[in-house]
Amino acid sequence: MHWKILVLALSTASFAAAAQHEGHGPRGRAAEAGVPAWTAQPLLLPVPGGRGERSAVQVRPVGLPAAEVRIAGPLGGEQAFPVDSGAARLRSPAPESGNYHWVSARFETPAHVAVASTVWYFGNPGPAPVDLLRRPKSELEIVPDPLPREHGSYRESEKWRFVVRANGQPLAGQVVRLETELGTRTNFITDADGVATVLFPRDFAPDADGEGGHGRPKAGFVLSTERQDGERHYVTAFNYTYGPDGERGRSLGWGAAFGLAGMLAAAPLLRRRRHGKEQ
Repeated sequence: MHWKILVLALSTASFAAAAQHEGHGPRGRAAEAGVPAWTAQPLLLPVPGGRGERSAVQVRPVGLPAAEVRIAGPLGGEQAFPVDSGAARLRSPAPESGNYHWVSARFETPAHVAVASTVWYFGNPGPAPVDLLRRPKSELEIVPDPLPREHGSYRESEKWRFVVRANGQPLAGQVVRLETELGTRTNFITDADGVATVLFPRDFAPDADGEGGHGRPKAGFVLSTERQDGERHYVTAFNYTYGPDGERGRSLGWGAAFGLAGMLAAAPLLRRRRHGKEQ
């Protein structure tokens, strides 16, 4: 099987609006069915409707016939859990330690290696994942630099750094492809330090609510890259979620308020001019 990168040239705004209207967005039928038709890249996704625990999570590989899923914690240590009935039940290598953990799965043949990766945040107190992110985790990898803070998230219109490494070394001039659940497809190039500065697209529907708590909308994204090393072809992907711009509603509200204020301020001038013409 040859692993290929799927690149689609689609109109971001129109596709996003149509997808949400037709129910194929993050809360639509495709998400409910658990079939991410928006990408061909390998993903690691939480099991829909699965009960979350403070130190455990159920994750399913998608587009990747992996036999196991591995998890590494910020305190060090790594464990592998078998994929059973399409999902793996993961626990932290150090259950007393929380914060971000690195989750990965792979499938390989003599000619090809495919790796899916993501992160999972456990609620227990734990150290920042600085060392965890620095440690090499696969031959070719895309690593956030840094991750969002606790209760934070990636958002539209924000720029975030991701490092591409090959055998632990930064990889310059590497193409990194972004695909979002709402239809955006775009490429970024790593700099001399192997860093791709990714701009998250503004592709949520105009009425998406950027404020609120756990009920605010989210959509999936995946970053992927590929490389030929000798006779082996490597594909690696990092997936997570992002949300609407937190200033989206506020900006519209302030714009309307300023517009109204401007009209009210102009009204006396218009009345004086009209009165002068009548005389």
